[in-house]
Amino acid sequence: MKRIESRYVLAPPARRPLKIFASDPMQGRAAGNLTTIAVGNEKLTPGPAGSRIEVVDYDGSVPGGRYYQPVDLDDPAILMQGGLEPTESDPRFHQQMVYAVAMKVLENFERALGRSIYFREGRRLRLLPHAFRGPNAFYDRRLLAVLFGYFRADLANPGRNLPGQNVFTCLSHDIIAHEVTHALVDRLRWNFLEFSNPDVPAFHEGFADIVAIFQHFTFPDILYDYIRATRTDLRSPTPLVQLAQQFGYATGRGRALRSAVDLDTGGALRARARGDDGQPAAERLYQSVMEPHERGSILVAAVFDGFFSVYQRRIADLLRIATGGTGMLPAGDLHPDLITRVAAEASRTAQSILTMCIRAFEYLPPVDVTFGDYLRALVTADYELNPSDDVGQRASMIEAFRSRGIYPEGVWSLAEESLLWENAPPEVPRFPVALLGDLSSVAPGAFSQASKERESRPAVETAARAAPDLSDLTDDVLRPYAESNAGLLGLEKGRPVDVQGFHSVFRVGQDGRLVIEIVTQFVQQEKSETLAMGGLPLRGGSTVIAGADGTVRYVISKPLSRERLERQREWVDLVDSTNPAAAYMPEDRRGERMVATGFAAIHRSIVR
Repeated sequence: MKRIESRYVLAPPARRPLKIFASDPMQGRAAGNLTTIAVGNEKLTPGPAGSRIEVVDYDGSVPGGRYYQPVDLDDPAILMQGGLEPTESDPRFHQQMVYAVAMKVLENFERALGRSIYFREGRRLRLLPHAFRGPNAFYDRRLLAVLFGYFRADLANPGRNLPGQNVFTCLSHDIIAHEVTHALVDRLRWNFLEFSNPDVPAFHEGFADIVAIFQHFTFPDILYDYIRATRTDLRSPTPLVQLAQQFGYATGRGRALRSAVDLDTGGALRARARGDDGQPAAERLYQSVMEPHERGSILVAAVFDGFFSVYQRRIADLLRIATGGTGMLPAGDLHPDLITRVAAEASRTAQSILTMCIRAFEYLPPVDVTFGDYLRALVTADYELNPSDDVGQRASMIEAFRSRGIYPEGVWSLAEESLLWENAPPEVPRFPVALLGDLSSVAPGAFSQASKERESRPAVETAARAAPDLSDLTDDVLRPYAESNAGLLGLEKGRPVDVQGFHSVFRVGQDGRLVIEIVTQFVQQEKSETLAMGGLPLRGGSTVIAGADGTVRYVISKPLSRERLERQREWVDLVDSTNPAAAYMPEDRRGERMVATGFAAIHRSIVR
């Protein structure tokens, strides 16, 4: 009998479902804590290891070290059940958990930026679920890795944990998302690890919390449960707006690690904010709080306030319909259809805010970021996508920052048109797009760090198709353009220019047409004061955004100036004055005292 071959070939599914703890194991199997998320489907080797993220489960705290058996997510038995079931006892699920959450964070960045993100030199971001013993987790730039610790829960005050039980930071969605965000921020802005003002480390911490919190809202089943439980009030203290509950309780704090809606669960910040000069407490916090996590919480609260205002406007009509025009919900359970509609609006609003927050990176200066710079970048990024702002997204964000005393420099007012980055002067020469070749063949994000302090020439990461030699672009096109037009680009004439980023951006304009932009980061350095400032260099630079035709649209600069030098000196003096070890530091080490040692050092403060 003749066999007939089918002409149809089944394509592999585009998404891979994987099970995770939506919060952390302390919530157990409570409603909404177990969920399934879908991430991009790619060929994985045991680990799991994909094209840009790999899990290496090595435990260095065990004598002699230990490798745990890597999970094979392509195993048919695991594929058939949508991944392993959530459990604290199986290291293979721990591996699945960190991979799934990390991929979700990466996809949120790529969705917002409209391009693929590759790590420098074609390396993969490594995730080590059981890297060490200790109540910490941190991103390490040198290893290009996120290291997760594990520890014993507090014996006297463990919360809902078993006293003395093992607590794994790799099983907290919030900790994973937070630390992977650190890695992505470092990829997008290399110099944001040089803590040149108090906002720089706080921005790293606050932005990482923003991503972790708003990623909660991408889990529809969880969002539904919390809207039903809180009767649409998303400011209620639930795991939806709290970070790392198990970690916080296990370390004896008696509360979650941080919250988007309560800067002051412990009372310490309130005490610092008290005063008799009539100044609002929120503004006093921004002026007085310097610890990176606490200062970052101010940024988180501002963004969440902006989100909540937009969310309330978007559901107002639903509440009027459901209540006969009063807007006051009656006692009792809400109608399931109302919950579904409200949940959809909450998710849509959260995704819009998260996209706004991430896309703002394209409009940030390459060095010395402040919260005020970030507000301007937020407003400009959103304006480029949605000039009309029908739901008041930008207005809500401006008001939330204003209420906390966060005011950008160099603006005449807090009106939207004043906060937008200024258009580049018409005399700025066109960007040399003719020399760049086919922009579409340059893999988005394929530019590697070109600093002479680290590499002699930038490496070209793996691209889907052949791309121009980015080393030649730097040497023959980008650097000569910047140096010959230094004054117009906010750079100092005659000083060497380092090209620290170059990529194309693809987005859809309001008229439905594809818009291509070129984003380039130029950086300069003043070395004469580096030793005196404890190894912290003074850097200046500009982010230049041009259209596909070469017309320069924005020059977002932080020029080298005497004012910035003095401000950085004052910051170093303040750090020295609050560091009791500074006076006893050997003279041969004083020139290194401000050099960032990585997030391991910063994160020690979270267990104090």
